[in-house]
Amino acid sequence: MLHSGFPPAQRLYRLTDARGLPHPVLDEPFESREQALEAALEWLQQQGLLDPHADPREQERQLALQVGLEMSTPSGDWRTLRHAGFTGWRSLSA
Repeated sequence: MLHSGFPPAQRLYRLTDARGLPHPVLDEPFESREQALEAALEWLQQQGLLDPHADPREQERQLALQVGLEMSTPSGDWRTLRHAGFTGWRSLSA
């Protein structure tokens, strides 16, 4: 899937749903993966899907269950960094 309107050299990030499609609410380009993940955490808290008092490891687990993450490539495609629902990954904040 191509993204349009962005210079190919600029790396952008976007959030995906459990089907690997652009997230139905959080479908916007983010300049960094940290911005994308912060937006997802905030949205999950607003939806009541994430306990704001949970430790960071549990918050990351819940985030991984709900949203995936993609990065733009120089050719204009999107590369999946993490699928939603997959919790066997190392922290992206490390």
